[in-house]
Amino acid sequence: MRFLLFSFVLLFSFSYGETLRVAAAANVQYALQELISSFKKKFPELNITTSISSSGKLTAQIERGAPFDIFLSANMKYPEYLYKKGFTENKPVVYAGGVLVLWSMKDIPLKEKGIFVLEHRFIKKIAVPNPKNAPYGEEAIKVLKFYGLYEKVKRKLVYGESVSQATQYIYKRLVDAGFCSKSVVLSPKMKGKGVWIEIDRKAYEPIKQGAVVLSKNVYAQEFLKFLLSKEGKNILERYGYITDEQD
Repeated sequence: MRFLLFSFVLLFSFSYGETLRVAAAANVQYALQELISSFKKKFPELNITTSISSSGKLTAQIERGAPFDIFLSANMKYPEYLYKKGFTENKPVVYAGGVLVLWSMKDIPLKEKGIFVLEHRFIKKIAVPNPKNAPYGEEAIKVLKFYGLYEKVKRKLVYGESVSQATQYIYKRLVDAGFCSKSVVLSPKMKGKGVWIEIDRKAYEPIKQGAVVLSKNVYAQEFLKFLLSKEGKNILERYGYITDEQD
């Protein structure tokens, strides 16, 4: 008991004025706000900064020396790459499974026609996160090919740098529909807006989202533990993530 009390006091004293730098894929930014808010109840004086972008661009920044402490990627490919290159403190772990949705802010028969609404003439532009950097975009292209739609709609595709940019294209009605994460449409800011459908998971590869610690910052390890805890999983599930497929 005395040891636990000493550890708590030590961590609390270190947290005063300390900073935890989190790099996170755009799809998780809404859930991340709540995760950080809950985590800070344990370390109220800890300063937490976030850098939100596509997983590929964040990986490139880490390779160039960006001082992040923990990386939350939209897939396992990038964390595993960084681990093999020696940029991490531990092996990456899967913290959640992402779910792909098709979303529109316009009056289109999305619920009635499903994904095949995209081949109709009244659909002029379709937002997709850039598959070169964003795993959700990579899987969206697989979905289009799975349903035999890619060749029919490829000229309609408008690529956003990340899920966040694709979301803005959809939300601002710059496109007729677009692919994004379920966490976006369930976020407090977007919930109840427009119309969306969840993409059948048989149409794309499981989006296993990976987390990896990049520095010796003690709070990076603590945040990873929190992410994998029951409390962390409950938050992620409220944003549409799957947390029971860790293997």
